[in-house]
Amino acid sequence: MKAATIFSEHVERENYRLFVVLNFVSYVGFLAHLLFITLFLWINLNFLAIFNVFSVSAWLAAYLLNRHGRHVEAVLLVSIEVFSHAIVATYFLGWDSGFHYYFMPFVLFVFINHKQSLLMLWAQVFTVFCVYLWLLINTSGAAYQIVVDSDVIESFQFLNIAVNFLAIGLLGYGLRSSSVRAEWEMEQLAIRDSLTGLYNRRKMQEMIELEQVRLQRSAKTSVLVISDIDLFKTVNDRYGHDSGDYVLKEISALMRSVLRQQDILSRWGGEEFTMLLPETDVAGARQVIEMLREVVATHTFKHNKEQIPVTMTFGMALLDGRQSIEGVLRQADQLLYKGKEQGRNCIVTLLEVNPEY
Repeated sequence: MKAATIFSEHVERENYRLFVVLNFVSYVGFLAHLLFITLFLWINLNFLAIFNVFSVSAWLAAYLLNRHGRHVEAVLLVSIEVFSHAIVATYFLGWDSGFHYYFMPFVLFVFINHKQSLLMLWAQVFTVFCVYLWLLINTSGAAYQIVVDSDVIESFQFLNIAVNFLAIGLLGYGLRSSSVRAEWEMEQLAIRDSLTGLYNRRKMQEMIELEQVRLQRSAKTSVLVISDIDLFKTVNDRYGHDSGDYVLKEISALMRSVLRQQDILSRWGGEEFTMLLPETDVAGARQVIEMLREVVATHTFKHNKEQIPVTMTFGMALLDGRQSIEGVLRQADQLLYKGKEQGRNCIVTLLEVNPEY
């Protein structure tokens, strides 16, 4: 799931909200000031047109800083631009031009910066409030510093209302997108192993229980497999724990590539993995797991310029809705250890241990 369609490799998880909001509002700021340049040149307000050239440059720079993970600098640049532009435009064109509206989304924008203390944030809000009152007192109903046709002033007011509504909407959308993503990530952290990205033990037990309930209402069977990386302690001791982590992640990727879409895979703990193959008998499941065993055994595991020999052993038990889940898990685990005793890099089923089963 993606909470937003944009992302950057430079963005850390804790800064994702800043990134999303800045990314959205940068588009509005950049395009709005390009429009203002055109309008100011059209009515011969060259001073304000030149000022907006710097504004466009500031928004572009903020966008690029944000994309490269420098969010604090981007927020500072945007804050200075919005604050100064609102003051200058309101002072020269008057209160009725509507440029003071930009103080409203600015207050909301200030609070997305979690890098600052609450005291500093409220100090900024108080400063904005004081400047807003000063502009209200000095520009409301007063003669314009620059004489402009009243129809033009009214047009600026409507344009600024539209831009502010769009900016506030995008601020809200950015905050919503980042919140959705944060909630999704928290959910994933609760059900997935942080190293491999596979389901964790708790989630796998939940999935097995759901499958058990389903099987009790049908005559079908599923297969539960517990697997283990052979001599994994030796891998850690000889090649280092970073190599061990590499092996775990690489095997996880191999498993995902071999198993069917409906199969469920989890990291059971340490170097153990559990697989649930729904609506499958032992013979069918054995074909799939044999393919996986061979893929792992023939795969080249290379880390830090060293090749690491890796194999896996599998214990396979039938889940039919009649036995307890604990009993089936215990059975698969016992069969796994039978495989270890037989020399590893193999698959053991109850049929092989007890042909009468």
